[in-house]
Amino acid sequence: MKNIKNIKSIIFLLTCLFFAALNFNLILKPLSLVTGGTQGVAILINHLLHTKPATIVLIINIISIIASYIFLTKDNTYSALISTFAYPLFIKITSYIPAINLPENLTLLWAILAGLICGITGGFIYYLGFSSGGISTINILANKYIHIKISIANFIVNGIIIILGYFHFGFMKALYSITVIAISSIIINIILRKKRN
Repeated sequence: MKNIKNIKSIIFLLTCLFFAALNFNLILKPLSLVTGGTQGVAILINHLLHTKPATIVLIINIISIIASYIFLTKDNTYSALISTFAYPLFIKITSYIPAINLPENLTLLWAILAGLICGITGGFIYYLGFSSGGISTINILANKYIHIKISIANFIVNGIIIILGYFHFGFMKALYSITVIAISSIIINIILRKKRN
């Protein structure tokens, strides 16, 4: 029974990662919304160096999983193991889907939709006890070694990434990126609150 539950959880995790990759390739990347985290770094490096986002995400995730294995617990490492390889794979697969023409005057609506998708997929990944790995490992390391709260470390790291996005893509893109993060954070908190209850 436990094995069946674990298999169902992994299938659900993979489904969430697939939709997160769709969100990345169909909304976030075309609109250059640097929302922080690994995907924000991938969008920035893609625009600056023309390196494929799936490759960037994979490299960051592998570095993070090695750091997690060395400096954190096995639970931290195992919880991020599937996401480390599945998410960049899904980004690669969904990159072949023809891009939708997203009108600039509707960017706020697309940002709201992207925030909802980020929140739902991210919320259920955490709800299931998994981790998205990547840049979030920095937050856990900061908490363990320099005693900064994970939420504050997350704010600082994502803030730096968004500021870099602001300098590269401009004020409005940064504002839309913050909208995505704000909405996704609210949704994640709602989902995790249900778990605690």
